[in-house]
Amino acid sequence: MNDDRRDELLIRGALELWGAEPGDVAAAREETPLGAAWRVTGPDGLSRLHPSISGALRHLRSLVAPERRASRVLFMRHPADGVNPDISGNRAAGPE
Repeated sequence: MNDDRRDELLIRGALELWGAEPGDVAAAREETPLGAAWRVTGPDGLSRLHPSISGALRHLRSLVAPERRASRVLFMRHPADGVNPDISGNRAAGPE
């Protein structure tokens, strides 16, 4: 699956999860002089351009489900990569 298709599925799934009705909001990927971007159009017809899928999703959430708090996703390296952080955030010794 290519990145464009994955991002479209992600947006569609998020809107369905948030209970958006068809036509409430629109999100479309477009090419700009600086690269790919997402145009999000709200119910009022105003649109904003976002350079990343993350920004587009945050904007969509604020339009469709403003009562929902924004969440954060944390990424970490796998211990096999040489970093083994413990749960407190301290860096424990990894394989040398």
